[in-house]
Amino acid sequence: MLVSTAIDLVNSLVYKPGWEFTAEDHRNRFEGSIRIRIDYPAYQSERKDAYEGYPNEIKTYATFAIVVEDCNDVISLYRRILEKVIEIETHEAREFLRIAPTMWAPFHPHRIDGMKRYGEMERDLQFGLA
Repeated sequence: MLVSTAIDLVNSLVYKPGWEFTAEDHRNRFEGSIRIRIDYPAYQSERKDAYEGYPNEIKTYATFAIVVEDCNDVISLYRRILEKVIEIETHEAREFLRIAPTMWAPFHPHRIDGMKRYGEMERDLQFGLA
């Protein structure tokens, strides 16, 4: 697939309310690739927020590169992107799964112990606040 085609396809994606997909040419860094940024709404997930029912909405994002040169059709591109969306949803789920009454988050992806328990240290470091 051409990089320009992949960029157009990614930029036309629609998911949940507030989710935005932005793609750009990333061939200057990796041959045949695009860089994708997904902005999405979430909630502040500190322990004190859990006790209060997560009242503070925030805007956050994830970025990643995808090689598209070897995508033979749009379905293979969409599948690669959906896998990243699932990673984002998993990341958020790990922040919000808590144990009452202490509201401990055993797999919290922003805590080293939570990353180790879940076994995804490197993957956890791709997220940021918008």
